[in-house]
Amino acid sequence: MKKLYTLSALLFLSFMLFSCGDDKPSDLPDVNSTAKKSYTIIAAAGSTTSQDLIFTLEDFTALKDYLKYVESGAIQNSSYIEVKGVPEDAELTNVKLSLKSDSKKNIVLPNINSNIKFDELPHLTFMQLIINELVNSNRNTSIVKLEYKANSDITSPLTITIYLNSRFSF
Repeated sequence: MKKLYTLSALLFLSFMLFSCGDDKPSDLPDVNSTAKKSYTIIAAAGSTTSQDLIFTLEDFTALKDYLKYVESGAIQNSSYIEVKGVPEDAELTNVKLSLKSDSKKNIVLPNINSNIKFDELPHLTFMQLIINELVNSNRNTSIVKLEYKANSDITSPLTITIYLNSRFSF
């Protein structure tokens, strides 16, 4: 009888622990949110340089109440990579953006000698990789590495901006 009582008590406690489940609300909406970060470039002619940019889920301000529940994100077609402030005689060559965690996940941009915006499918696909890494990594971060060679002196700041507009699901 004592064994039966102990067994039923253990079974009841197990049921209580497993029935509690997680604290995720069942009615979370999909949320659109944006994050924007920029590289600032000043370079000497002939220099080859790399810079890192860190995105975190906290950069997406609309997610502040839902950070621990994010399960997936889908990049929206209003996302872009933009180059601004290119001096008249400046040129960047061998321009490449890659994920620091996996350099095979990258995009090579054409030589840059004027202001330009990149928002076509290959660019959106690369930005989706950033979102995937943000959502799937334990750190909720994604480090994007920029590599380039300056063919002329760049003395006034040139910026390369990554604008991510994503729809997050929970």
